[in-house]
Amino acid sequence: MEIDKLMRQIIHRMLEKLRWKTILSVLLLGLFIGCKSKTSDKGIEKPAISTEQECHQSDSSSPKSMDNGYFMAFKTEEVIVVDGCSKDAIWSKTRWNDMNHVWLGGPVDSEDYSGRFKLSWDVDQLYILVEVVDDVLNPTLKDGKDNYWKGDYVEVFIDEDKSGGDHKFNHQAFAYHVSTEGHAIDKDTKEQTVFFDDHVTVARSNEGNTYLWEMSIRLYDAQFDENSKNNIPVKIHPMKAIGFSIAYGDNDGKGTREHFVGCKKTHGNNNDDGYINSDVFGKVIFTETP
Repeated sequence: MEIDKLMRQIIHRMLEKLRWKTILSVLLLGLFIGCKSKTSDKGIEKPAISTEQECHQSDSSSPKSMDNGYFMAFKTEEVIVVDGCSKDAIWSKTRWNDMNHVWLGGPVDSEDYSGRFKLSWDVDQLYILVEVVDDVLNPTLKDGKDNYWKGDYVEVFIDEDKSGGDHKFNHQAFAYHVSTEGHAIDKDTKEQTVFFDDHVTVARSNEGNTYLWEMSIRLYDAQFDENSKNNIPVKIHPMKAIGFSIAYGDNDGKGTREHFVGCKKTHGNNNDDGYINSDVFGKVIFTETP
């Protein structure tokens, strides 16, 4: 009897230990799942798009300045890999365009900021290679989603049919604020700040304070429906023209955009009309060869 009693006690203790181990395992599993769900959230967080790597092609050529903002994009014969590098064949065949017209803020020291860009295309997408020298890269969304215009970012203005007009809270045109976190940010028809990440693919690399932003942009016309999953990008063909401008918002950590520097001499009222009125955009013409 004593042996039976002892055996029952041993079995009870073993079951008790097993029960607590099970409870602990469940708690740890729940914590792990909770952490995973946070990191996969589709909010502001996004995998880093920046890498420091030796992928910049040495090119000291001076960019061409176009006061009227009229540019040419040359068709690529090879697939462009959007990886933040400049090693795709088309980039060595095309010239740099200037992005140093000061739209907002005072004179800019070239060590603080200087910028230039190249353009290419295939039937499905517009490609842009942007080189920026920026002594302080300040995260676009550091102060939250609604303050996206205060941080550092590349802004690409697109009017697919170059028809102009108001686009502040509609999709007559787009003003993509391409963030340091890899988002494409603009306003929707409900006047909310939203991500248009399925429109723009971007990758960034740097060597010191010289940054390459490489991106591809799918073109959508004024019929774009933000509530539909069936929007079809517009195909690109030779001699097609679109409304286009590009600029850089520079913030050196003072809590606001200190400079706004673009590709053409003027950009509407106070040089800050592009996010409202696509009449002020420049132009891109798609051509076959450099």
